[in-house]
Amino acid sequence: MATMTPPELRGLLAIAREEGLDMKPVLLRVLTDLYVATPAHSPDEIAQFREIAGTLIPEVDNETALIVACKLAEYPATPLSVGQSLIERRDDSSRIILADAAWLPRPLRVIAATGPDRVRAAAVAARADLDDDLIRNLIGRDDPLIDVTLAANTAIVLPADVRELLLARGRDEAATAKALLTRTDITGADKAVLFLAADKQARRQVIEEAERLAALAGRMRTLRIAPDDLVVPLETAAIGRDDEAFASILSLALGTSPDKVRRLLADRTGEPLALALVALGVPDEVAARIFMFRDPMIGHSTERVFALVDLSRRVSPGAAERIIAGILGGIAGSTPRTGTHVPASDQTATGARAGAVPQMTVPERRTIVDGVARAS
Repeated sequence: MATMTPPELRGLLAIAREEGLDMKPVLLRVLTDLYVATPAHSPDEIAQFREIAGTLIPEVDNETALIVACKLAEYPATPLSVGQSLIERRDDSSRIILADAAWLPRPLRVIAATGPDRVRAAAVAARADLDDDLIRNLIGRDDPLIDVTLAANTAIVLPADVRELLLARGRDEAATAKALLTRTDITGADKAVLFLAADKQARRQVIEEAERLAALAGRMRTLRIAPDDLVVPLETAAIGRDDEAFASILSLALGTSPDKVRRLLADRTGEPLALALVALGVPDEVAARIFMFRDPMIGHSTERVFALVDLSRRVSPGAAERIIAGILGGIAGSTPRTGTHVPASDQTATGARAGAVPQMTVPERRTIVDGVARAS
């Protein structure tokens, strides 16, 4: 600050105190610019900046405080008391210091992370230098705002236990799920939990990873056949557009709550439902009629219905089961109540029933062999 003498500073302070003329924002900005422009300062310069900035910070407007905070957060020689003055404002300037200031001592980060102000805690959650203990303190608050911030903080590596907890919470919090989908340390298998929040490309990756795991488990080339006592009422409820009955039947079949199934059914693409039907072994012809009649948004689009049938036939039961288990947080069993397994190449297994409902010609069945769709 050699370019500004103490008399000049006193003159600016005198102007700032003049009645009817508020020069405090200008003074604080000029003072901060001069301070950060110099890499090192004498003890007198530091004391002078600490005194003047500390006096002005509580009195300036939010915009000025934010501008000053952005500059000081990046400046390693910022006096701690000045940083604390900004933190005490409890506005955007305080959050900038809590989130970005590398010079902020860890005890102050802990105080903000564990204190009653959730917004300040979320600001700490955005830091790039979080250690595992502080991350666990933050996730322990069980606050959606903090969860989203941690999930979106790609500068940190989440401990395995924290990652699992965030994935579990992401089932119910769409914002957390979308943030987790941006992370590179969430594998395709884990992203099955986030399927409902995923876009088309992310869903494709989830399915590919589920197929890989199903192949490793030796559960890829089997065709699951659901029992009639599941298929008949499920199809009847779909054709009658009895949403409550359909959700109840599906929840019983999957061994989960109707509320979780309703979230699955609320996805208007129909893809989660298609995977659930594959996981249960509902025959293709029945699945096609369910797509046609249960949801008019889907049934009125032949292209959409055929796309869902095609999805059903591209995804193996083992892969579909993994994804549905991820979405729901587990399913009661790996097979329907009295269903059977037959080789996918066994053309005698039909599971479809003749009925009075309109019939639909569906594409030929295909299985996935070594990652390539083959007709069977």
